[in-house]
Amino acid sequence: MRLKEYLIDSLMNLTSDGIVIVDVHGAVLEVNKKFEELHGWTRDEVIGTILPMVLEQDKADALQLYQSLINGEPIKNFEAIKLRKDGSTFYASVTVSPVKNNDGLVIGFVGVERDISERKKAEDELLEREKQFRKLLKLNPEPIVLHKDGFIQFVNDACCKLFGGASSDDFKGKSIYEFFCPADKNLIVARLQQVMQTDQDNYSEFFERKMRKFDGTFFDAEISSIYVYKNMGNPVVQSVIRDLTERKKSEEAIIRSEKLSLIGQLAAGIAHDIRNPLTSLKGFVQLLKTRNTDYVDVMMEELEHINYVVNEFMTLAKPHLNYYIESKVLELVQSVIGFLQPHAHLYNVQIQLELDQEIPIISCNPDQIKQVLINVLKNAIESMESGGLIHISFRNSFQQALVISIKDQGIGISEERLTQLGEPFFTTKANGTGLGLMVCKRIIEGHGGKLTILSKINQGTTVEIELPVTSIEK
Repeated sequence: MRLKEYLIDSLMNLTSDGIVIVDVHGAVLEVNKKFEELHGWTRDEVIGTILPMVLEQDKADALQLYQSLINGEPIKNFEAIKLRKDGSTFYASVTVSPVKNNDGLVIGFVGVERDISERKKAEDELLEREKQFRKLLKLNPEPIVLHKDGFIQFVNDACCKLFGGASSDDFKGKSIYEFFCPADKNLIVARLQQVMQTDQDNYSEFFERKMRKFDGTFFDAEISSIYVYKNMGNPVVQSVIRDLTERKKSEEAIIRSEKLSLIGQLAAGIAHDIRNPLTSLKGFVQLLKTRNTDYVDVMMEELEHINYVVNEFMTLAKPHLNYYIESKVLELVQSVIGFLQPHAHLYNVQIQLELDQEIPIISCNPDQIKQVLINVLKNAIESMESGGLIHISFRNSFQQALVISIKDQGIGISEERLTQLGEPFFTTKANGTGLGLMVCKRIIEGHGGKLTILSKINQGTTVEIELPVTSIEK
């Protein structure tokens, strides 16, 4: 019997866990030395007391737990806050087991407590760091996406906004490859595998690709990825995505500006060197015409074409010393229609002018606006070799700008060519120079407006000329 008591005492006091034995009412019957160490009470201080280690507000729940064990429910392991003698508390992992007599009746309970304060502190710190990390990701101004095995787990606010999602939930579970062009999938897979296979933290260099938004539109982007959490059991790939749309526009604007500057310098020299001999040639051709020389009309027509090209060059080369006056746009349009009416008849084209609303007066250079209208209408007429209708309408844009819309029924322009219109020397016409539309854009932009071209193959083209209604001081 003494050996049995010795073994029980050894078991109680050599364990690293606190042990408390209570009766069915929660009165303490016995505790071990570790219990005294954990709670600060001596054995004599707690014997007979009712659950001294349990917070007052938790005692009812503890007694209910005892009752459930008496009723035969499974043994429960749980975490709880335990009370010390000095009033402080600590986190403990608790196991409660029933003690039964020879008849199988529960006569008490053994509680085993393990102090997990350090573990809980580490977990809380980890959760706080993860919370701060997610906050940093969420509020980061650069679009960031976390994905694993090709499936998105998290996107931050900037990424959500970039791709047009309502919330980050719109992205969760979707394949990262859905947001790339299908033709790029193999390349993206290879780059991500390369990032994941390295032993060191390795950012992939930023590379440019087209990416797809939720509405189906594509935009230019650059992407870099890194493999994170490799040693934490839940590795993911973090990708940073940068929208290149504005950068591309700026680069294109710089290139266009450099082209225009170069063309202006080139045009001034060419126009000066050609105009003088051209005048002499036209004089001699006129002389030959009086003598009924063959092919004179053909030569004169070609010389006029050269003269037209030279005039286009001069428009590019000379500085724009513009004067602006209050002008009635309707009168300018009607004047140009009258001028081009014979040319329209040749192509069996009718020009319809819509006058459903009052058209405001604008401040402009009338000659330049007429030059733009002539160029646009002439292109529209010549796009309909089998005849058709040109519809001209006006509208006020928020009372701040007048939009002149010129819509034809021509063959239309492909999306690829549409983006190149206005570039120097790019033209869709057999005998075009590619300078006319570029001059038109410069004139309209010089007026503080913009020229927009909308077109679809076999559905015609619409040119919108937007000019500010407010006066422009020059």
